[in-house]
Amino acid sequence: MGTKETLQKTSKEVYFAVLPDKYEPLIEDDGIEETSEERLRKKEKRKRRRKKYKKNLKKACSFTWRCLVCGLQTLAASYAMPLSAVGVVMENHRATSSKA
Repeated sequence: MGTKETLQKTSKEVYFAVLPDKYEPLIEDDGIEETSEERLRKKEKRKRRRKKYKKNLKKACSFTWRCLVCGLQTLAASYAMPLSAVGVVMENHRATSSKA
């Protein structure tokens, strides 16, 4: 392990050139190479996170879909109801609310 001074990030001098004579890749190498076990662990972790995300997304979408269908069914039922039935429902609602 190095000291804090060696681990601090510093700015680099970057050359922009048409010809690749001064080209230096910007990938920083910390000197730490991952083993295949570490890579597998990271890959599995990403896979679990993705699976959890998909599951939550599926739940949210299905709930939204159910709410939309329920709303459309209610709208269709109220649209198909004759106007005379609407008047009876409204009068009945007023009568129960005035008793309270």
